Amino acid sequence: MPLPAESAEATQQKVIMVHAMMLVCFIDGHVASQQLALIESYAKGLPEFHGRDFQQYYQAAKAKATEARGSLDLAISAVESIESGQLRHKTFHCCLELAHATGGVTAKAESLLAGLQHALRIDSELASTMADIVTAKFTQAPS
Repeated sequence: MPLPAESAEATQQKVIMVHAMMLVCFIDGHVASQQLALIESYAKGLPEFHGRDFQQYYQAAKAKATEARGSLDLAISAVESIESGQLRHKTFHCCLELAHATGGVTAKAESLLAGLQHALRIDSELASTMADIVTAKFTQAPS
């Protein structure tokens, strides 16, 4: 059964979400094809992307990153336009997961996550709880 067409606004919100996830993977300079596959896998795991063509969102997110002209502040500010509280929370959670999944949270990634937290209007207590949960997920238990 074909999916119903989504509004331009709904598409744009998902593009911004993918843009935020790309920022996390690109923060240390370059992105490997495995990281792009990881972004796609995280996106496809969300109901908002189920059955949708990820490449459509990825290509539009790539164009959005180009609009920032190398300015991290401009790239982060684009994330402010996500309106749905639920989508803002999911975006921040995915970004936290990606920061850990790509080999650990560097100082640059930590700074980016703080900027994304602010842009997404995630309060400190919730952000801290989310970070604790994600950190626990990626921390190896002692043998």
